[in-house]
Amino acid sequence: MKRWIAGILAVAVLGAMVVAVPRPAVAGGHANGYFWGGLAVGAITGLAVGAAFVPRPVYVAPPVYPPQPVYVEPAPTVVYQPVYVTPTPVCANYWVNGYWYGPNWVAGHWEQACR
Repeated sequence: MKRWIAGILAVAVLGAMVVAVPRPAVAGGHANGYFWGGLAVGAITGLAVGAAFVPRPVYVAPPVYPPQPVYVEPAPTVVYQPVYVTPTPVCANYWVNGYWYGPNWVAGHWEQACR
């Protein structure tokens, strides 16, 4: 916003100078002396107005933080539960002869018994 204001003021000052200052009568139609003088005055005016709106640098010391405490946690304790292993079953295979089961005939086959 400040730059807008500075720009508007610079244009207003330049416009006021163009309107208020009459053109001199120059013999031969050359006015180089006035051009360079006006350029110099305009540059000086621009520097002065520009310096008025430049924000000033603020130097602040960097913040100093106190040292942070270091917390050390003990290593996690891992407890392994003993694994209960079921004993391996003892199995035996045996032959069953064919037989009648009601009206159905059951053919002979192998069966397995475990304990």
